[in-house]
Amino acid sequence: MQRTSSPSHPLLLDDESDLSVNQATVTWEQLRKEARSLENEIESHLGSFSKLGQTSVDNTGQEAEVEQLLKKFQRVINQMADYIDRPSPVPTNPSMIHLLGRHKDILYDYNKEFRMIKANLKATRDKANLLNQVQDEIRSSHIGNRDSPDYYLTERNRVESSHRMTDMILEQAYTARQDVSRQGSIMRGVNQRVGGVINQIPGINNIITRIHKRRKRDTLIMAGVISSCIILIIIYWLRT
Repeated sequence: MQRTSSPSHPLLLDDESDLSVNQATVTWEQLRKEARSLENEIESHLGSFSKLGQTSVDNTGQEAEVEQLLKKFQRVINQMADYIDRPSPVPTNPSMIHLLGRHKDILYDYNKEFRMIKANLKATRDKANLLNQVQDEIRSSHIGNRDSPDYYLTERNRVESSHRMTDMILEQAYTARQDVSRQGSIMRGVNQRVGGVINQIPGINNIITRIHKRRKRDTLIMAGVISSCIILIIIYWLRT
């Protein structure tokens, strides 16, 4: 089977058959360096993607690049897990297990941030489209005859459009909440797996505490964004 490799990430494998054939030739140090390189690249692309979404420039290409990097990072993590699980006469170093857990946590945070940015950008575009539509309809209604049946039909369509947009944003909020809950269940399983070596590594408790604080902060930020969107929609609805 022919493989295609990226010049910037030569260690990544394109399919499961290539992974099984070549995982024995890849060292732990190579995987560690590759994971670190991908972390820096993903963080840089996420920052650019977030800034690009605040302009009128099309961000489809940037979004596809971030998705591709996240998939590459996931494949490297899978290789690291296979490396640890591979039979060896030498006992597995606890620091390797901890490093694998750390990369999984970082990938989880990156995926959550990427989904949040996409949801915010979509909500912003939807809001702009709705406002433009309402403004066009208002201008059209002023030009036409207010006593005609078309005017009342237009007003009815505008109200129904506002209701649909409200339902859409609420559905996105519920979906994001369910996704965060599902990811939390997955991460609890990972934490149980590495829990046996946590107390053996000096200073690990401080690292875990910072990770937990960051997760709690992200949850509060998401709750604040969702609440703000709902309040703005209700205020806009009441004013119209």
